[in-house]
Amino acid sequence: MLALLLLPAVAGGAFAAPAVDPPAPTPEGAQLSARPGEQLTFTVASYLPGRNGDWVVSEIFLEHGTLRMNDPVITAVATVACDTPPGVYPVERTGPARPDEPANTAKGDAWVTVEVADIGEAERRACPWKVAALPPDQPEERWPAGDSWPQSPWDVRTFQPGDKVTPTVMVQGYDEPITSPGFTGKPVMRGTKAVVTTTAVIRCDAEPGLYEVRWVGRDEVWARYRVARTEDAARRTCQDEAAKTATGPVAPWLLGAAALAAAGVATCVLVRRRRNAFR
Repeated sequence: MLALLLLPAVAGGAFAAPAVDPPAPTPEGAQLSARPGEQLTFTVASYLPGRNGDWVVSEIFLEHGTLRMNDPVITAVATVACDTPPGVYPVERTGPARPDEPANTAKGDAWVTVEVADIGEAERRACPWKVAALPPDQPEERWPAGDSWPQSPWDVRTFQPGDKVTPTVMVQGYDEPITSPGFTGKPVMRGTKAVVTTTAVIRCDAEPGLYEVRWVGRDEVWARYRVARTEDAARRTCQDEAAKTATGPVAPWLLGAAALAAAGVATCVLVRRRRNAFR
């Protein structure tokens, strides 16, 4: 006899995908467990945007973790060093260290502790290969789609060739141009009160990839964005639209003037013919 598994159907004949809850914030004072070579993820609620860019530091980490927006939460990733002895170690949150301050000694707010397990010699010898196989830290941030761009230099949004985008910033760069290899020109940031913005157009021939935006005359990267890969037909459509925009529509009064001029020429020709006929 065959056993049949009956699953409840939903409207439209499709099966409902299980809802995925966002990661819970890492509780203050919690004690986490880890093994040498293990990667830990720390989470902060996204309604605390002031934490974005802060460091997560501990003497046991190979490198500090950086809290980055990963909507709907803010997360940081750090790896426990292979030579960490067993024990309980504090983890702190802090602003970025000064240039002369080692990353793992920067002092900040006590957050959680990590209990590092005792491992055998064979596991410790294999630990460097385990760490080498871990995915690299990802600096790109994922902000809510409704937020203005850019929220930070790593707030990477994806645009299509021909898209019009509106870079926006608070209290910076009045009447100053910005530049990017993917823009059609150097748009100027303008505004009133505390907000300045502009409209930039992504070039139709911009190749897929990551692009930087800088203020003209400054060295630092102010924003980044990604140009999506598009089909050739979409690029041709983009170029056609760009050509129309550059040429601009013919004003009705110009059409009227052209019509009047043509009518005037026709009248002159007709008058000359009549005069010649009576000579």
